[in-house]
Amino acid sequence: MPEPTSATVVGLTAAGLSLFGVATGLHPMLLVAGFAGGWWFNSYGEPPLPLVRRLSSGLIAALVAAWTTPPLIAWLTSLSLWPATVEPTVAGFPCALALGFLTHKVLGPALLKIAAKKVEEAT
Repeated sequence: MPEPTSATVVGLTAAGLSLFGVATGLHPMLLVAGFAGGWWFNSYGEPPLPLVRRLSSGLIAALVAAWTTPPLIAWLTSLSLWPATVEPTVAGFPCALALGFLTHKVLGPALLKIAAKKVEEAT
């Protein structure tokens, strides 16, 4: 049997994104929509960010959007206000785009405030 010449670190499979051979279950299209939302947000910055910083913040936005979109869609569809004609799978892409857009300006600071409050309560 031939020796493997390279190891696959990141791969897209039917199970979603795979990191180091472990399937994360993240939907590839939600990752793309989240990355697009993060890239869209970065286009509004006054001083243009360097390319590496734009790419890394886009990747973070993609991961946050792909992880948070399915529970958000599940919660939204459980509400009585959800229209029966809208499929949850279709609503996931704009939701991931919005979550990617809001990752660095809204979700990140809110999470830091909650963490600071928990630390303050514990001490």
